[in-house]
Amino acid sequence: MMHIVTREAMRPASPDVACFYCHVPVGGTHRDDCVLIQKKVVVRLTVEYETQVPANWSEEMIDFNFNESSWCMNNAIHELARRFDDAHCMCGAAEIEYLRDASPPFLEEK
Repeated sequence: MMHIVTREAMRPASPDVACFYCHVPVGGTHRDDCVLIQKKVVVRLTVEYETQVPANWSEEMIDFNFNESSWCMNNAIHELARRFDDAHCMCGAAEIEYLRDASPPFLEEK
């Protein structure tokens, strides 16, 4: 698919009438490796963190509580926000894994 360079690909600080990233003039076709040609992908985020549960719960009870009961996964987002605030980075506790492409390439000049 051809992705035509428009003025949206220019940056205000640049005097060139061209894509700021692949340097193709307005009206031309973005290079295939231009960062403005994007695609959507599906990724899996795995996070390890400490949380609290009743002391007498077994592994099965813990798994049931978090995966099959009325506990909402949105609660995990709130727990993560409290655990990993501005003072605590998630980088050592999380990993993102690519699963598959979710869209064909598309142009995102804005």
